[in-house]
Amino acid sequence: MEKFLSDKSIFFRWQTFWLLVIYFAIRLVSYFLAEHIIIQGILVFFILMLLGILYFKNPEWAWYLVISEIFLGGSGHYLEFIGLSIRTLLIGFFLFLWIAHHLGQREFFQHIKINKQLICILTALFFFLIVSMVNGLYHEHEFIQVVRDILPFTFLFLIFPCYHLFKQNYTQEFLARLIVVFIIGTAIFSLFTFILFSAGITEIHDSFYTWYRDIDLGKVTDMMQGFFRVVEPGHLLVVPIILLITSLLCRNEKHHYMWRLLQLLAIIVLVLNLSRGYFLALIIGLLILKYKHQWWKWARESATVIFLVIIMFSGIHLAASNGSSLGWDLFGLRLQSFTNPGIEISTNTRLMILPEIINLIKQNPILGVGLGANVTFINTATYETMTTPAFDWGYLEMWTEMGIFGALTLIILYAFVAYMLVYKIQKVPNWHDFDVGLLAGIIAFLVMNITIPALFHVFGILYLIFAITIAVKYTSIFEQTTALLYRIFNRLKT
Repeated sequence: MEKFLSDKSIFFRWQTFWLLVIYFAIRLVSYFLAEHIIIQGILVFFILMLLGILYFKNPEWAWYLVISEIFLGGSGHYLEFIGLSIRTLLIGFFLFLWIAHHLGQREFFQHIKINKQLICILTALFFFLIVSMVNGLYHEHEFIQVVRDILPFTFLFLIFPCYHLFKQNYTQEFLARLIVVFIIGTAIFSLFTFILFSAGITEIHDSFYTWYRDIDLGKVTDMMQGFFRVVEPGHLLVVPIILLITSLLCRNEKHHYMWRLLQLLAIIVLVLNLSRGYFLALIIGLLILKYKHQWWKWARESATVIFLVIIMFSGIHLAASNGSSLGWDLFGLRLQSFTNPGIEISTNTRLMILPEIINLIKQNPILGVGLGANVTFINTATYETMTTPAFDWGYLEMWTEMGIFGALTLIILYAFVAYMLVYKIQKVPNWHDFDVGLLAGIIAFLVMNITIPALFHVFGILYLIFAITIAVKYTSIFEQTTALLYRIFNRLKT
C-alpha cells in the first residue's frame, strides 16, 4: 500500500486522550463561568487572537482550532462575547482571514471553484435567504431571531476552505480523531447527565439543569420510573454516525472491535435521547444501506442495530427503575404516537401548532413571512395562548419563513449532494461503503426534518459541508479513503 500516510494508528495516540480531556474541560469551565460574562469575553478575545496567530503561521492550524470547537464545543455557546457565541466568532473570523488571504491572489477563483451546479444552487439559496431576511425585518420580527435563523446558513461558506484544506493527509487524520472523540465524549456526557438526574443527585430547575438548558441548549425530561430523556443539539449527528459505522461494518471483512464499541456508544446516546424522529430516520437510513451491499450482510448488521437499540434501552430503563420495568410501555408509547399523536403531550402540542403554521403559510406562500417568525397557538390542555419560535415541523417552518422557492432550493441542495454521492458510488469499482453511509446520513437528515429543523440546523449544515467535500472529490481518492479508515484503529502492515 502506498505510503502517503504514516503507518501508525490514528486513534491510539496521546493527542486523542488530550482531545477527550478538552471535551470535558470546556464544559466544566463553561459551567463555572456561566455568570461571569467579563471573564468569558476575555477568554474569547484570547482564543480569537490565537486563531489569528495560528492562521498566519499556518492556515491549517487555524482550521484545526475551528473544527475542534465544532466537535468538542457542544452547542457552541459555552463561551460568549457581546451576545455572540464562540463558534460564530471563530467561524466568522476564520472566514474573514481566509477570504482576505486569498482575495488578492490570482488563484482566488480557483479556491472557490468546486462544482458549477453546486455554486448555482448555493447562489440561488443565498438569494432567497437575503429576501427572507429582508422580509422578516419588514414584518417586524425580532432582529436577534432573524440573525439566529440566518447564522447557520452562513456556515455554508466553510465549503470552500474545507474542500481545499481537506486534501491534506494530516487534516483528514485530525478530523477522523475528532469524530471518534465526539462519539466517546457525547456518550459519556449523556450517561453522566442521565445518572445525575436518575439517581436524584441533581433535579429539574437546579443550577446544572439551568446551565444545561440555557448554555448547552439541551433538554432533560422526566419520563417517570427514574428514566430521563437527555437531549443535546449535537445528538443530531448520532443517527448519521450510526448509519456510517453500520455501512462500514457491512463490508465483508474483519473489523476492529472499536467500530463495534463506537456503534454501541452512539446507540446509547440515541436511546437516551429517545426522539421519534431519530428512530424513524434510523429505520429509513438502514433501508438505504442495502444499496450496493450484500443482502445477508446488510440484514445481519441492520438487525444488530435494532437489537442493540432494544437491549440498551431496556437495560438502562431497568437500571433506572431499580429493576421494576424494562420500559417497553414507554418505548411503545413513543412509537404508537406516530399513528395516534393525541396520546402523547409533545405530539399533541405539535398538532395544536399545525393549523396556525398553515395560516402563516397562506399569508404569503411564495415568499413566506420572513426569517425570525414565531407561531402563536392556543394550548387546548391549559387554554393558554402561547407564542414560540419552535415550529416542530421542519419543512413547514422552511416554507413559512423562506417561501416555497427558498424551501425547495434548500431541499434541492441536499438532493444534489445525494445525487453526487450516488454518482460517485457508481464510479467506484468496489469500495463504496463509506459513501453509502454518507448517503444514508443525508437521507436521514431529510427524514428528521419532518418534525425537527434538521436541514437548517448548525449540525445539519456542517454534515452537509462534510458530505459535499467528499461527494465532489474525484473517485480516484477512494484508495486513500480506504487506507485512512483502516488506519483509524489499525497500524499499516509493512
